[in-house]
Amino acid sequence: MNSEFQNVALDQLRYSLVWEGSATLYRALDIQPDDYVLVITGAGCNVLNTLLQAPRQVTAIDLNPEQNRLLRLKCQVIEHHEYAVFRGLLGLDGPAPVAAAWAAVRPGLPAGEQVFWEAFFAQHPGGLLGAGRLEMYVNGFLGTLPPALQEQLRQLLNVDDVAQQQAYFQSVIEVADSGFRQQFIEYFDAANLSKGRDPRLFRYAQESGGELFYQRLRRHLGRELLRDNFFSRFFFFGPVGLPEAILPPCYQSGNYAALRAQLPKLQIATGEATAYLLSDAGQDIAKASLSNIFEYVSESDFERVCWQLMQQRRRLRLVFWNLLQVQAAGGSASVPLLEELSRELSDAEACFYFDSVRVLSWT
Repeated sequence: MNSEFQNVALDQLRYSLVWEGSATLYRALDIQPDDYVLVITGAGCNVLNTLLQAPRQVTAIDLNPEQNRLLRLKCQVIEHHEYAVFRGLLGLDGPAPVAAAWAAVRPGLPAGEQVFWEAFFAQHPGGLLGAGRLEMYVNGFLGTLPPALQEQLRQLLNVDDVAQQQAYFQSVIEVADSGFRQQFIEYFDAANLSKGRDPRLFRYAQESGGELFYQRLRRHLGRELLRDNFFSRFFFFGPVGLPEAILPPCYQSGNYAALRAQLPKLQIATGEATAYLLSDAGQDIAKASLSNIFEYVSESDFERVCWQLMQQRRRLRLVFWNLLQVQAAGGSASVPLLEELSRELSDAEACFYFDSVRVLSWT
């Protein structure tokens, strides 16, 4: 598949968090004990979340070896250290626990990895979750707001119902003289968005950020409490202080032992996901979570890949997310869209800035 991701430098950690919701992934794929599952690595969150569903095997794959390096570090910590070390390294409790966790993890790593991660944590003392290029950009927004407006935004965490939240946002945050709307749109518009993602990745985008993301945020605040949504809280306030109950399943203490037990089922590959699905090695894969990789290809290339998957006469179910380009707007013989499920998952997706979710099923 001719993806724009193949044209950017893959020498940095572009994502330190997976923004696609695990609840969407679980419902979309309906993972069973006999399933072989392929998951885009990204920051590894949904790879680990998939393991918690106890399939037969999970293959994590990414074009960027740095994303796989991050997943391997997480697996090393999960296998050999207690939950407190894992949580500390993530950065959920601030810089001091990050330093203590790194001191505990460092001796167990190969020499080359020690050198790499030593430099990494010197540059990112706040921990893993906020260290990706995209996450640093996103979390930089709050600091651009006046202190009074920052505090008003934090008051959304104290609101008890959606109607009250929506009214507060409209009457306090969104009023013309606050500057919030204009600042949000300017910060996340196309000119600035490239600070978080390489501009070449927007080649096929049908819409730009800024106003579009703002309207998605407004809609989301009318449907779900910000205080109870992991992605919204992280988006505005970063990883520190997040209640454990809203963390992705793989980062909750109650799932840590189960996650450790499932690690032997994981294999990690570097490469392109659809090429893997079409290869001999990928023929056992029955379920696949492909993040938003079709954001970076032309519509014709997407349809060509779907046609190739159809020609294999295999059983395959996959889920992917649309951000600024809508792939699979409708179904066809080679694009077997589960329309009702896709619509329901789009409406329920936890991360506000996605346009839609698509589930395809070749039977």
